[in-house]
Amino acid sequence: MFQRIMVAYDGSDCANRALAAGVDLMDRYDADLAVVMVAGLPDYAGTIGEVDEIQNEARAFFDQKIRKVEELAGDRMERVSTHLLFGHTGDKLVRFAKERDFDLVIVGARGFSRLQRIFLGSVSQFVVKYAHCPVLVIKDSCEPGK
Repeated sequence: MFQRIMVAYDGSDCANRALAAGVDLMDRYDADLAVVMVAGLPDYAGTIGEVDEIQNEARAFFDQKIRKVEELAGDRMERVSTHLLFGHTGDKLVRFAKERDFDLVIVGARGFSRLQRIFLGSVSQFVVKYAHCPVLVIKDSCEPGK
């Protein structure tokens, strides 16, 4: 059913649960798994050096997160790829999923309140709305207070 699965990953508890679901589905369907991390860039950078610094910090941050991916996937890492993208998180996830023709996208939901969603938006809502394929949202115990 699913041969190419993508997990949006930022190292949060919800993302760890989404990653675990992705690894489980990878095993069940003998699928390939792509773990995609997105680092935001400023809308208006003062200098190119500022952008370079942000990218270097993001690479260092996500290098640590990749260790979690490797730990969870274990000896199945040959079927797992990791990708670090830069830009608007929701847009980058949706575009990457379409460009690589994934069968399923898995995202974690942080459980924003209605008011927070109005002001902050929601990556998971954006992906659900614009993705070309089915989206599995992992939220359950990720909500604040649980």
